[in-house]
Amino acid sequence: MADWEIRRLEGEVLREVYRTHLKADFPPEERKPLFAVERLVKGGQYDTLGLYQGKHLLAYAFLWRDREGRCVLLDYLAVCRGGRGEGVGSGFLRLLEEHYRAFDGILVESEAPGTEASPEENAVRRRRMDFYARAGFRKLDYEVRLFGVHYVVLASGTLSSADALAAHRRHYRQDRFPPMPAPRTSIPYSPPEWREDNS
Repeated sequence: MADWEIRRLEGEVLREVYRTHLKADFPPEERKPLFAVERLVKGGQYDTLGLYQGKHLLAYAFLWRDREGRCVLLDYLAVCRGGRGEGVGSGFLRLLEEHYRAFDGILVESEAPGTEASPEENAVRRRRMDFYARAGFRKLDYEVRLFGVHYVVLASGTLSSADALAAHRRHYRQDRFPPMPAPRTSIPYSPPEWREDNS
């Protein structure tokens, strides 16, 4: 881990990581088009980062920075094939926490186990939540429903549930959420109309 380094993914390197890795690691319904990712990066609040060992890409993460500087929201995180199960993911999270040490913490939306999912899918969701828990992330006292999907919200650092919820509202540009039974909060958000760019 001593020779691991976080580098910004830009230009053709970002496009290659998107086409080679992100498209293979995330289903189409969870992927932003490449042009949208590039537009977000140009907007100045979206970071595309790679974890490298020399010239070798080990993992990558895309994150939104809170407009008020309180936290970052993890959008995508994946370890490249061949390096999974070797501690790369947890090591990368530790380095990301150091990279964003000026912030109160990193927010994660992790899909919650539920009756609508198969036992196998629920096992995957639990493993994902356990991965973040082992890395020191704690479950916050609210959950969200985005795009019809129920997420558990976890955070690292000193970020409180109240500050995380406020950051969520800023991120999804909502002044208020409709009331729902605790601990879930619905964030009514309509994503931009992405046009297919064949990326």
